[in-house]
Amino acid sequence: MNRTCENVINVGVAGSIETDTGQRTPTLVEQIESMGSFNVRAIYNEDLGVAKSILNKANLLSKFVKSLNRNKNEDSKTEKVYTDNLEEFLNIKDIDVVIVSEINTETATKVIINCIIKGKSVINLNAISEVTLGLLFKNLANNNYTIYSVGAGDEPASTLELIDFCKMLGLDIICAGKGKNNPLNKYSTPDDFKGEVNKNNNSDKDIKVSPEGITSFIDGTKTMLEMAILSNATGFPIDKAGMHGQEINLADLVKIFNLKENGGILSRIPVIDYVIGDVAPGVFVVFTSKQKSIISELKYLKMGKGPNFILYKPYHLGNIEVPLSIYDVVLKRKPTIAVKDRIVTTVVARAKKDLKTGDFIDSIGGYTFSGLAINYKEMKEKNYVPIGLVEKSRVKKDIKRDEIISFGNIECNFNSIIYNLWKLQTELF
Repeated sequence: MNRTCENVINVGVAGSIETDTGQRTPTLVEQIESMGSFNVRAIYNEDLGVAKSILNKANLLSKFVKSLNRNKNEDSKTEKVYTDNLEEFLNIKDIDVVIVSEINTETATKVIINCIIKGKSVINLNAISEVTLGLLFKNLANNNYTIYSVGAGDEPASTLELIDFCKMLGLDIICAGKGKNNPLNKYSTPDDFKGEVNKNNNSDKDIKVSPEGITSFIDGTKTMLEMAILSNATGFPIDKAGMHGQEINLADLVKIFNLKENGGILSRIPVIDYVIGDVAPGVFVVFTSKQKSIISELKYLKMGKGPNFILYKPYHLGNIEVPLSIYDVVLKRKPTIAVKDRIVTTVVARAKKDLKTGDFIDSIGGYTFSGLAINYKEMKEKNYVPIGLVEKSRVKKDIKRDEIISFGNIECNFNSIIYNLWKLQTELF
């Protein structure tokens, strides 16, 4: 491992201002740079102005130089650079790990694949690329002796901490998931939040919220992506398409997330789900034990009446926690969170409105679709399009509101890197 000085980890960041789940690259970059163990070595964006803007918002622009000369950069081991040249970025030899915080799925995919091929470990903050291609990324990294990981800090990794705690203690998990910060409106569009965006943007000059970003929260797409990532990392399925997603407060979790024969709503356990209520912005695990002594001890410790109990973490800190993954990937040589061994749950696109032949489908947080988490086998059997392939496609057959978009309805870009890698993933795994 090459480093500019002893005990310093060199980090490359390939990102946009924010990710598809609301992570903010400038905040992340400023924090990483402020931690004595890390050195932000290079910033990449295919638009040089965006790379510069990230550094400006992170109050770091004066420390970096614009680099357009690949040979010069390759010879300079200490110069901190920003660039729009991906090949140059990839050729920086002393980068220990690359964080991908790019909002554009195709760009994120291209960076991830090329980093792994070049032998660079990756921390991926782009949820759509992970849900669509995470199994391929993980296996490719293993074959290239690198580490591929989803980042710490968002709900999947935070919930996995509680799940791992239960597993190590031999406790039986019933349900695990997150609290959603707001009511679900699968038909919401950016037009619904212009006033809220202006209010939020005026409340804190350092935090700018896009209408698309808010829409992806409200219409459920972000939650579907996060819980699919958690499902695939644990092997726990979801109980139904879209999950139950009920309005439940913390005090009622144990009663509601139980098998139907025990008065709950679940048809099987363990499962992944989410709730709308005072759990947000936290994450939870409902668990039990087959050992009567353990149940008695948990009652004594005032964990509840039993036989089911709750572990609850009342927060997740998003990109503030991402540096924890740098320690995992570089020092411990393990992912913080990644697909376990197969794809259990995926996310497809459900039409927000009637779409006519010739219409173009936009992107996450837009006007045409919201994400829906479903069983991976169902997606394959019904020829549904994974969310990573539906963006920017053209409608070739009318699609009704609420209809799940299938390959029979749209013309994908069959030459895109995402499509070709997805086909390879389906053939290999």
